Amino acid sequence: MNDPIARRNFLKLGAAATASIAAAPSGLLAAEEATPRKFRFAHLTDIHLQPELDAERGFRQCIAHVNELRPRPDFVITGGDLLMDALEVDKARTLKLWKMYEECCRDFEMPVYNTIGNHDIVGWSSKALVTPDDMDYGKKLFAERAGRGKVYTSFDFQGWHFVLLDSIGQQPGKPDYMGLLDDEQIAWLQADVDQVAPTTPIVFVTHIPFYTAYITMAQGPNKLPGEKTMVANAHTLRKGLLKKNLRLVLQGHVHVRERIDYGRISYIQSGAVSGQWWKGPTIGEHPEGYGVIDVTGDEFEYGYEAYGWKAVKT
Repeated sequence: MNDPIARRNFLKLGAAATASIAAAPSGLLAAEEATPRKFRFAHLTDIHLQPELDAERGFRQCIAHVNELRPRPDFVITGGDLLMDALEVDKARTLKLWKMYEECCRDFEMPVYNTIGNHDIVGWSSKALVTPDDMDYGKKLFAERAGRGKVYTSFDFQGWHFVLLDSIGQQPGKPDYMGLLDDEQIAWLQADVDQVAPTTPIVFVTHIPFYTAYITMAQGPNKLPGEKTMVANAHTLRKGLLKKNLRLVLQGHVHVRERIDYGRISYIQSGAVSGQWWKGPTIGEHPEGYGVIDVTGDEFEYGYEAYGWKAVKT
């Protein structure tokens, strides 16, 4: 700052600011420090982006809806099944879908953190067109194109700890997927949460649900979820986390809105951005939409936003 007059004015402003802080009532400062932190984030799951059924326009409409929320979300977490799909198509189709997804996500006006879903994995199906000897078989493309080099990760925001899980395991002796956290990830998860203070609220994001009543509700009281519908070792994980402050598990996969509160933990499914794979609301009563979570201090409120998509008639 070479201008001496400007420098004197700058110093006067600094002195005035310091004096005003010093003169502020101590009670006012204490009240400001005690104001609970507030933030908002959105949970978009089961996007199933594809060239068909005008899905790209639908996803962009959803993104615009997120951007227009007030207050605007600080960030977005996706819940998996970003694509439709990588399991049973050739690699050219998969690469085309990833390019579409990346281009659409440039419309978001806030950071996006992605969770892996079964449809984002190359070739994990008995009907696969990509074989295990292909360099892009499995989860590699998700890590490179959407996972910032990883398939599971964690981050902190405003005193909360977020863990994005890979809940897609592979069936023993088969190429098909199942709901499972493998041993390597469990060891990582244990080390990750061990570094978190006991009072810090924790959020898990998983594509395949830890718990769901959907199958029983839709198909009858004697019908239980199969190995592709729930995480097989979720119960063991829950027991191991009872001493931690796990507050919220955000889930996807079954395209319905569902909330299970058990103890202090809420297991919430956020419907699906794609509804019933871009063919309309899931089973006629779960419209295309996404979750919005408002955090105040150590508490949260969950809401669901339908963004007004109308399925294209075929």
